[in-house]
Amino acid sequence: MNQISLSAKGFLALGVLAAIGLVGYGLTYIVVMPQVSPQGFVPQTSGMGAGTPSSFSIILAVFVLIYAFAFLPVNVLFTIKHYRTNPYALIFACCLIGISTVIEIFNNLPLIASGLYPGKLETIPAEIALYLRQTETIRWLSFDVAGFALIYAALFVYALVYFRSNRLLAYTSLGSIVLFVANLPFLWLSSNLAVILMVLSIFVCAVIPVLLARMALE
Repeated sequence: MNQISLSAKGFLALGVLAAIGLVGYGLTYIVVMPQVSPQGFVPQTSGMGAGTPSSFSIILAVFVLIYAFAFLPVNVLFTIKHYRTNPYALIFACCLIGISTVIEIFNNLPLIASGLYPGKLETIPAEIALYLRQTETIRWLSFDVAGFALIYAALFVYALVYFRSNRLLAYTSLGSIVLFVANLPFLWLSSNLAVILMVLSIFVCAVIPVLLARMALE
């Protein structure tokens, strides 16, 4: 009995840890407030040596990895316990979240490795360094956008499945999606407002891992 209780607490802790990762990810954007216009994320100067991530990138990577590693087992357990609710929809959502978290793990681990690398990177011409920084940034953004897009797709599935049986999960999922969609037009109009809406969406999304962990233990 104690072992079961300990396992339950462990999975709930993972849900909370995933939420902390998402909240930390969002708070980092609020503190730094980067320019999130379509061109804003791509560096225009060579800056640091090629392959050397910024402190902002490393902090983001840490929080994303915390979220991804913690959310993956919670997602699997929830699907195992509740797949009878709607097998096809929940297994589909599980696959979306599973692929998303794996993408985020593979996308952000190299940033941590680069930041921890004890050696000194070779100096290269500024124009080559700029090219490498731009291509690496675009690659990271493409995977990051893909990873979070899959999460929002899974949230939409949860909203449809649980719209009548679990309003809290359904409305939380829809609220996160609406806030994320609302930020898109402001990428061209107001970068600060776009960041705020995106962060609010992430904060609402942070509730989902905790809800799924609690439902998995019912």
